[in-house]
Amino acid sequence: MRFIHTGDIHLGANPESKREWGQKRGDEIWNTFERLIKEIKINPVDLLIISGDLFHRQPLLRELKEVDYLFSTIPDTTVVLCAGNHDAIKKGSFYKDFQWSNNVLFFNDKNIQKIALPKLNAYVYGLSYFENEITDPLYDHIIVDEPEQINILVGHGGDEKHIPINRRKIAMSGFDYVAMGHIHIPDIDEKNKIAYCGSLEPIDCGDIGERGYISGILEKDRLDIEFIPFAKRSYKELTYTVNPKITNMELRHRLKDAITESGEDNMYMIILDGYRNPDFEIYPSDIEGLGNIVSVQDETVPDFDFEELYEENKDNILGMFIQKHLDHEPLSPLEQKTLYYGTKALLDAMEDRI
Repeated sequence: MRFIHTGDIHLGANPESKREWGQKRGDEIWNTFERLIKEIKINPVDLLIISGDLFHRQPLLRELKEVDYLFSTIPDTTVVLCAGNHDAIKKGSFYKDFQWSNNVLFFNDKNIQKIALPKLNAYVYGLSYFENEITDPLYDHIIVDEPEQINILVGHGGDEKHIPINRRKIAMSGFDYVAMGHIHIPDIDEKNKIAYCGSLEPIDCGDIGERGYISGILEKDRLDIEFIPFAKRSYKELTYTVNPKITNMELRHRLKDAITESGEDNMYMIILDGYRNPDFEIYPSDIEGLGNIVSVQDETVPDFDFEELYEENKDNILGMFIQKHLDHEPLSPLEQKTLYYGTKALLDAMEDRI
């Protein structure tokens, strides 16, 4: 069978909505999910697995209807999904009594269910969250009871508060594929036949790197899977090393060129390091206007001539501070930062007294 494994789609999330460039991120998450369904319509697969957190919180009825409509447009694809910790089935949840299209199978119990897929000679196992935290390792002790068939586990969790898992135990359960969600970083463990698909779109700035889904071919004695990048945008760290001769205009130009080369749609955490002229000021607000900038972290240090500064200040506290550090060379990275930042603070204090 050909399948697509996705999850952690988080429909309803609105990351970066407080930033002007991020106000449409919520719509983009919906659009990427719709784009995936259209991809399946063009290139059909036998099975679509959604490993929890389809929604960022309890879905509205109209949202379930929108999603189900999309599923109905791929009637030859069986869709299997569960509720995760974000969209756990709470009291009054519209998940409980929702009537899905004929090609959709929803795990609607907090205990492990086994559902037959006769056309695919397969069984799928899974459960849905009925609370936001589950600390019991519910997946570790399942043993498939029809090993001659293809057996798939649809899971969500993997940390201490969300169904912790033991990969070795799960690998011994007899599953031909374990389709996990909850961890947003894609992770393919072919040896144990376990994979985390990662989030379809990055949901917060901790989701650094490419995001997408897993595409695979599964037979009883064959598992071929690969990660397919699919997100509209990615979070990226962009580090630029400044030098003592750089100007603010040059810095902006260099960063703009780097952003253009790495993709203007992406979202950036800018990290500045290196040595700058002691009189050079970095203005994060100017850098934030260069694109989809999430943060600007200034790790640069002033390029002081410590020997000259010591000779000019050997009789005051600044000279004593410099001498104390230079007497202990070579300095560790932390001691170097202490020397640079301490010198800057003392010079600023001395200027304030003038």
